[in-house]
Amino acid sequence: MRVMFVDDEPQILRAISRMLDCADIDWDFETASGGREAIGALQQEDVDILVTDMRMPGMDGAALLDHVSHEHPATSRIILSGQADRDTMYRAVLPMHQFLSKPCDAQTLRDVLTRTYSIRSLFGNDETHRIVCGISSLPTTPGLLERVVAEANSRNGSIQKLGGLIACDPGLTAKTLQLANSAMFGYNGGEYSATQAARALGIEAMQALVAMLEHSSSIESAPLPDFSFDSYVAHAQRVARVACKIAIKEGWSLQLQREVYTAGLLHDIGRLVSSNHAHTKSPLVAAGPASGNDHFWESDPAIDEISDQKLGAYLLGLWGLPEEIVQAVALHRQPTACPSDRTSAAAVVCAADCIAHEETDPWDDGEIQDCENLFSKLGLPGRLETWRTAVTEEE
Repeated sequence: MRVMFVDDEPQILRAISRMLDCADIDWDFETASGGREAIGALQQEDVDILVTDMRMPGMDGAALLDHVSHEHPATSRIILSGQADRDTMYRAVLPMHQFLSKPCDAQTLRDVLTRTYSIRSLFGNDETHRIVCGISSLPTTPGLLERVVAEANSRNGSIQKLGGLIACDPGLTAKTLQLANSAMFGYNGGEYSATQAARALGIEAMQALVAMLEHSSSIESAPLPDFSFDSYVAHAQRVARVACKIAIKEGWSLQLQREVYTAGLLHDIGRLVSSNHAHTKSPLVAAGPASGNDHFWESDPAIDEISDQKLGAYLLGLWGLPEEIVQAVALHRQPTACPSDRTSAAAVVCAADCIAHEETDPWDDGEIQDCENLFSKLGLPGRLETWRTAVTEEE
């Protein structure tokens, strides 16, 4: 793996070099003293991960990230910075993947770099890196963004109501959680729900976010043939509701209830990644929704081995969302791969997706049996049928 650190303070670059030299990591590191120098180096050879300061003379970190996102879209982009003015921060919201605050201890920096490298290795090839790392935002429910903007800018706007609106939409939820689980606005992260994330970020940060998203691409202006965004969102919301109902019925913690709701809402986020790819690459033709490991675009040799689950997990991991959410997205159709020693969000979302798919595109008998076997191992035999009955009666 090749990593570039960009900072105008030589002592910072020396400290980072010493820090990582002591870690016995077999990676290639290089440094640049500013944005222009970094661009020149990237023209000679790409890097896997770029880590940049924000406040630098000439070209600041936000401008550098914007350039790299367009010219080197396969590069993972991380900010490592102290104080920066709000306008500069806001300009970095779309092109950055993660934000670390200075001073940053060696273990945190190593952990973030290691996790980013692991995600790239597990879920991607060169073309997939370009597709996923090139995404700065996701399509939103038609009409919802306008309501979010109106609420955010209203004199009587409520952060609770704003969070509730965001919690209905997979794309907005993912972007809000990305910011709340970074140090960009001085928050320590660890958020699993959109409502909690919006409250943590505050109204000013949310106003800036929705203003920028207004100018990003939306499925409203670029509808995909044979793809119903409304149906996609309705299914995501149903899986989220079913997962949360399961957690409530079992008396599980509020934390797990939040985890499974969000994981359920985001479980098919990879379909938004692939829809973005299908729209931006003209040779591809959207072929309608699919289930399991199938894509809903016609075969693209560059990424035909990458499932929608992996695309979604790659993006959310790249954005720094909690491991439990990323795992649930990656495994929501693979009950045999879910942890069997504890009740996880991945297991609950498997059950919720199985139940939600019963009327349309049901799981096959083998998948259902695998799901039942998983909960038997977790000490919950027969629960899938119990939950199915309870959900059906309530609806």
